[in-house]
Amino acid sequence: MDGFQVEALRRLPLTQSVFHLFSYVLDDVHLGEMFERHRGRCYERELSFAEVVYLLRDALLEHDGSGHASFVAARMAGALSVSVKSVYEKLGRFPLELSLALLRETTGKLLDLMPQGPDRLAASLAGLTVIAFDGKKIKKAAKRLKALRGLPGKMLGGKLLAAMHVRNGVALAMGADLDGERNDVPLVPQLVQQVRGLIADPILWMGDRQFGNLDLPALLSQRQDHFLLRCTTTLKFYSDPQRPAQEGVDTQGRRWVEKWGWIGSEQDKRRRYVRQIILYRPEQKDDVILITDLLDATLYPASDLLAAYLLRWEIECMFQKVTEVFDLRKLIGSTPRAMIFQSAFCFVMYNLIEVVRAYVAQAAGKAVNEISTEKLFGSVHKQLAAWSELGEPSYATAYFQPPLKTEQLKQTLRLLLSEVWTDWWIKAVNKKPRPHKPKARVKPGHGGHTSVWRVLQANKQ
Repeated sequence: MDGFQVEALRRLPLTQSVFHLFSYVLDDVHLGEMFERHRGRCYERELSFAEVVYLLRDALLEHDGSGHASFVAARMAGALSVSVKSVYEKLGRFPLELSLALLRETTGKLLDLMPQGPDRLAASLAGLTVIAFDGKKIKKAAKRLKALRGLPGKMLGGKLLAAMHVRNGVALAMGADLDGERNDVPLVPQLVQQVRGLIADPILWMGDRQFGNLDLPALLSQRQDHFLLRCTTTLKFYSDPQRPAQEGVDTQGRRWVEKWGWIGSEQDKRRRYVRQIILYRPEQKDDVILITDLLDATLYPASDLLAAYLLRWEIECMFQKVTEVFDLRKLIGSTPRAMIFQSAFCFVMYNLIEVVRAYVAQAAGKAVNEISTEKLFGSVHKQLAAWSELGEPSYATAYFQPPLKTEQLKQTLRLLLSEVWTDWWIKAVNKKPRPHKPKARVKPGHGGHTSVWRVLQANKQ
């Protein structure tokens, strides 16, 4: 590499870090093997799976989420031998399992890179890997397909069910369905199987009230795992008269009561003995009702479980970042398969920046949550744009291949990110809560939403 290219890269430490991480988790060999394992009936000819991944990478990092701009730029540079239309068609044929594997397998490698920081959870939960899971609809699908043109309302591109590692904020895996109207609960077994393949330690599964039913506890408590689920008042709870209720207050001074008993009637085969914890919130419209199979109140105090569950909302923040920061609002493909694949790739991008954020926080002596993901990604984007103007792709290809080994990459990231701190990355504090805006009522026949998949299926008939 000539002196100018070396100096340009030296002045762009965030660019180097991202390229090293990409080379580590998404190198050509790994992508090729992934495609062969999960391609189904899909095939490679002139356009490889790795090329499509790199085109999506360039769309997010250099072209503000525009797939068309990325594809055209690659054609003009001679890096794309097929037409732009062919890329869209290829993207729309990727099977669901390939999208799931893209996130799952890259996350498995990134977990080894995450630096150890202070534990945000109570010491009583040190032996458990706490996982939050929740569903997300892919919204704002474009009506480019002929069957969608002229239809009223908004289109849903697919349904996702994602799992987040609560301690480090990384998206672990996701389940998916082509039907955007699909309920979240049927996707839980698919997600649980993938996460258990990544995490060998006992897991504490945390889910919102739609998952607090009689069906999921049996699945979530397999393999020495445990559950902490919010439930509605419609789930019947039968108190154990042999165990008196206990109560206390949480860190915010709010009263809680815990009881032991059964969910489900005596005739129901799904009947299960659980511990119920109710957090009373007079300032809110409803209380938090939790059920768990961690029955020992001495080993697992109610205050510790409540504090852990209140971190579950961070998965909503993860969804917001993936949508807004990594441009999932700009859907490149028009079919459910293409949109689900783009979603998986946006989760991968989110994880890469979370790794960078963790090393930046460690070097600066800051808490990870003090650093804004959006501002950090903005700086990454600027440096990558500078490299795209000044750098030579062939030099970068040679410089970042072969991928560094795990320990060598850890040392490289510590060195590159040791002196990049700027106060600009500090997350802004919103002192005034946002006013609640009631959802506008949709007039009959004027709006609402439906699934792209359902329209396409009906059109086939």
